[in-house]
Amino acid sequence: MAFDIKNKENNSKYCLQCLSKNGVEHVCSSQLLSDSVYTLSEMANEQLNVLETFSLAQVHVKCQQDLELWHSAAVNHLGQIFNQRLIDINQIYNEDIEPNLEKYKQKMIQQLKQRVIPKVNKIIDDSHTDNKKAERIQTFVNNIRSECDAIRDGQWINVQLPDIKNFSVPIRIAKMALAARLTDGEKDPLDTLSDDESKKDENSAKKKKKKTNSIDIMEIFASSPEPFKSHLLETNSSTLAVSNKHILLHDNKKLILFDLNKKVNELEWNDNDYGILVDICWMSSLSLFVILTIHSVYLYDPMKSSPNVPTKVESIKALDRSHVLASLSPFDRDLYINYHKGIHIDQYRVSPTSEWTLQKRYSKNECSETKDIGIRDVRCDNEHICLSIMQHDDLKWRLDLMSRDMVRVRRGVAMDAGENQHKFFSMLIPLHDQRWLFVNWFTNKLWMVDHQGKTRLVKETKIKNIRNTCISPDASIMALRTEKPSTLKIYKLD
Repeated sequence: MAFDIKNKENNSKYCLQCLSKNGVEHVCSSQLLSDSVYTLSEMANEQLNVLETFSLAQVHVKCQQDLELWHSAAVNHLGQIFNQRLIDINQIYNEDIEPNLEKYKQKMIQQLKQRVIPKVNKIIDDSHTDNKKAERIQTFVNNIRSECDAIRDGQWINVQLPDIKNFSVPIRIAKMALAARLTDGEKDPLDTLSDDESKKDENSAKKKKKKTNSIDIMEIFASSPEPFKSHLLETNSSTLAVSNKHILLHDNKKLILFDLNKKVNELEWNDNDYGILVDICWMSSLSLFVILTIHSVYLYDPMKSSPNVPTKVESIKALDRSHVLASLSPFDRDLYINYHKGIHIDQYRVSPTSEWTLQKRYSKNECSETKDIGIRDVRCDNEHICLSIMQHDDLKWRLDLMSRDMVRVRRGVAMDAGENQHKFFSMLIPLHDQRWLFVNWFTNKLWMVDHQGKTRLVKETKIKNIRNTCISPDASIMALRTEKPSTLKIYKLD
C-alpha cells in the first residue's frame, strides 16, 4: 500500500523508518499488522456467516439412509424366511398330509361301498329285519362320521410363529450433548435408546399378571432343588437326549433307556459293531432317537419291544473315512450333522417314506469366519440354528445364530476361552425358547445367551460339573448329566 510521508497525521501509526524521512522504500511493519487484523476480521465474519447457516442435516440424512438400507435388508431377509416356510408348508401338505388323507378316504369309501351299503340294502330287502345287525352297522357309520369330523377339525400342520415383539433385535441410538462438546470437551453419558424401551413397563405388567406353573430351568441352576429322580452312572460321558417320555444316554459301553421313573432298557454298545458314539438327539418329526457315531447315523425307537437294537441309516455317510462326525441336531424333517471342527455341515432331509437325501453340504467358510479355528456343536430350536465356534486369536468361544440355510443372523459375543485349539471341551444346549446354554468344560463355567443375543456368565448356579442338559419337546422335563459324581438327574418343569 503506497502512502505520502508528508501527510502523516499520527506518527504512532508508522514505524521508525517511516518517521526518519529518508525516503527509502520499505515494507512497513505497522501496515503488515493492520493487514493481518483486516484478514482476521474477514475470517471472523466468514465464520459468523458459516455458523448462521450451520446445520447437521447431512448427519440426519445419513442416519435415515442407513436405517432405510437396514429396513430393506431386513424385509428382504424376512421375505426369504417367509418363502422358505411357505415351501415347507406346501411340501408337508403335498407329500405327507394329502397322500395320507387320500389313502384314508379310499379305504373308507371302499368300506362303505363294498360292505356297509350292500348290507344295509340287504336288510331293507329282507322281510326279517335284524335289529342288532342294523345297530352294529349304524355304530360303524357313526364312527366314520366322528373320525371325519375329527380329521376336518384337527390341526395337522403346526406353524409355530415367534412373538413379533421379541422378533426384532433392538436398534441402539447414541446421542451427545453439543454444549459439553464445545466447552470443556467432556461427553455426556450416552443415552442408549432401544425400540423395546417404551414397551418395557407394559411387558413387565403383563408378565406379572400372567400365571404359570412352569419352572424356568435357570431357577433350578440357582437353587439346585432335589430332583424328581436321580440315577448314578459310571462315566462322565456327555451324550444325552430327551423325549416327552424317555431319556436315552450312553454310559460305559452301554446304550441305556430310562422313563421318568426307572431304567427300562439296556443295550451293549460295541464300538467295533456300531462305531464310536459321539452324540444323540430326539427327532420329534419321526418320534425316534437319532444316534451319531464318528462315521454313521442310527435310529432308535424307544417304544419298540425287545429285542430293540438301533437301525443304521445307510444313506447317511461321512464324506470319507478320514473325516469324523462330531454333532447333530434336528430341524423339523431336516437333520444337520457337523463334522469335527466344522470342516463341513451336512443337511439331510427325510421324506414321508423314510428316505434320506443330502440337501446340501456347507463348507466351514460358509458357516464361520476365515480365521475361526472351528465349530464344536450344531444345535437347532424351532426357529434358528446355533453354532458354537472357537475363535482363532484368543481361543474364546462364541455362539453364532444362523438361518435354516446357514446364513448368519447374529454374530455371538465372545465368552471364556478353551484350553487349546485341539481340545473342543464344551457343550451347546438349546432351551427351545430362543435361549441357549453353553458349558465350558475346561473352565467349568455356565453361560447363557438370551433371545436378544445378550451373553452372561451364570454365576448364581449351584450345580457344578455339568456335562449336558436337555429339555423335553413339551417343556415338561429337564434331564441333567453331571460328573463328580457321574449322575443323571431328572427334574419336572410343570
